[in-house]
Amino acid sequence: MDARQIELYVQRGRLRERISVQRGQLAREVEPLSSALQTVDRTHEQLRLARAWLVTHPTIVTAAVVALLVWRPRSVLNVARWGYSAWRSWARLKQWFGLAG
Repeated sequence: MDARQIELYVQRGRLRERISVQRGQLAREVEPLSSALQTVDRTHEQLRLARAWLVTHPTIVTAAVVALLVWRPRSVLNVARWGYSAWRSWARLKQWFGLAG
C-alpha cells in the first residue's frame, strides 16, 4: 500500500469515529422528544380506534346524544358551541400556516 492510500484509510477511520460519537450525542438529545412522540402516537391510535367504534355503532351514539339533549340541553349546546369555536380556530390556524386540509 502506498502512503496516500494509508492516509485515506486513517482519515476514513477518524470520520467513522466522529460519526459514531455524533450518533450517540444525537440519540441522547432526542430521547425526551422520543417519549413525547410516543405519547402522541398512542393518542392518535386511541382517537382512530374511538372513531372506528363511533362509525360502527351509530345507534348507540345517537341514543346517547338524544339522552344528553333531553337531560341537559344547555350543557350540550355549550359543548357544541365550544366545539364549533375550536374547529373554526383550528381551520383558521391551518389556513394561516398554509397547511393542507
